[in-house]
Amino acid sequence: MNNRPYDKLVRISNRLYNDGLEKAKVRDLTGAAISLRRSLLYNKCNTEARNLLGLVYYEQGEVVSALTEWVISRNLDNYENDADYFLERIQDDPDELENINTAVKKYNLGLEAAQIGNIDTAIIQLKKAVGLYPRYVRAMKLLGLLYISQDEYQKAKKILVEARAIDHTDTDVLRYLSEVEKNLAPETKPGLFQTQSAAETEFDEEMGIEHSRRSFFSKFFGDDKPNMMLFINLIVGVLIGIAVVYYLIVPSKEAEIREEYNAGRVDYSSELSAKTAAISQQEKEITSLRKQVTDLKTQLNGITYDTIEIAVGDETFSSFFDAWSKYNDLVSKEYSDEELINLAMDLWDLDFGGIQSKYAQDILSKMREDIYPLAEKLVYKEGKQCLDDGNIPEAVRLLSAASDFDPNSDVALYYLGKALEEDGRYNEAIFHYRHMLTVAPNSTLRDYIPQRLEACENALKALGEEETDIEGQNEEDVAE
Repeated sequence: MNNRPYDKLVRISNRLYNDGLEKAKVRDLTGAAISLRRSLLYNKCNTEARNLLGLVYYEQGEVVSALTEWVISRNLDNYENDADYFLERIQDDPDELENINTAVKKYNLGLEAAQIGNIDTAIIQLKKAVGLYPRYVRAMKLLGLLYISQDEYQKAKKILVEARAIDHTDTDVLRYLSEVEKNLAPETKPGLFQTQSAAETEFDEEMGIEHSRRSFFSKFFGDDKPNMMLFINLIVGVLIGIAVVYYLIVPSKEAEIREEYNAGRVDYSSELSAKTAAISQQEKEITSLRKQVTDLKTQLNGITYDTIEIAVGDETFSSFFDAWSKYNDLVSKEYSDEELINLAMDLWDLDFGGIQSKYAQDILSKMREDIYPLAEKLVYKEGKQCLDDGNIPEAVRLLSAASDFDPNSDVALYYLGKALEEDGRYNEAIFHYRHMLTVAPNSTLRDYIPQRLEACENALKALGEEETDIEGQNEEDVAE
């Protein structure tokens, strides 16, 4: 078998993973997330890329997305997978989880307040959210934006610098900081005729380099000779900063990121708790269904054709084995709603009395017990749609089947009565309306029954007919 295309996809995925890892080491988290998502497009089973993408999301404050990636990774590979460690760490501290849930609620309240123009309330809620979860970049960005809208540029700069320290390349943060710097520039720029002082010098918070602004002003005020020493000092400072980054910071970044993840706060919202519980429940249901399929196959394998010597007509014989064949196919694969409805109706249409073999009767009963509960709601919906579309005969057939599938279904009995009423079978409609009141006296449809009964009785009077005791007839038929 030629695996060259697949091997090529794996190599591309690994290359993109390495690119994402290098970007994550220097806190280019936005770029790392892009590379890692592309890596998973080429190979969705690349658990290393998926785990690292979860770590990047976690560091950006998108913990719901992080947990989603780790859960998927664990399901793809549950042998010595780092995702197990990450998930266990998140679930170990319930008090911390409660704080994070509160922070998420505060953020949502702040967002709603901002959307309706209540800026002061929004700022208060967002400050509480950031206080509870200091790495909540989403809340920090919105808080910074609100500060900008209120012309509080110093506060905006402070919170946005903290956000930039988490992700150096977040475009929203960089754009907001650019706007803040534009508005702060007139406050920090020295007067045109001031001598150089401490006000003319700014401290670069990222690189730790001081440099004078006088060199920028010299272009406009005509210094004959440039300050070469200042230029040399600036270049030397930049080189030193680059050396510090590449020789001291980069080698330790990977270990630092791991430590921060282990000790960091967790944004584990109630939504994620529900999602994790749902995944666990689905896994249990899948295991249970697989066991049921295995048991059914075991039972069917024990059935031999020669034990079913059926003394029936050709039509019943053919219908029985057609239904049995469909049943075997259905339990061994994923099936559609249409296939389930067709099988249920075939079983319902089958003449039970025409099958004289006790063994065959038991098989038919078992198939109906398995299929009817699954198909009841689908058959009811199909019958209700036929009633709405005016296909009355088919509506009567389907709703009659649905009421047999679940004899206590108030909706099936009620709409079967309506279908029979539409078909002019008023005595049968009256019987099903009254039967619904008997089996479901607390149904929300009970208030409509008097009106429907009155309409049927009036229709019988108009036809010159009398109401017939359908229930009594049914009991006599059973006795016979």
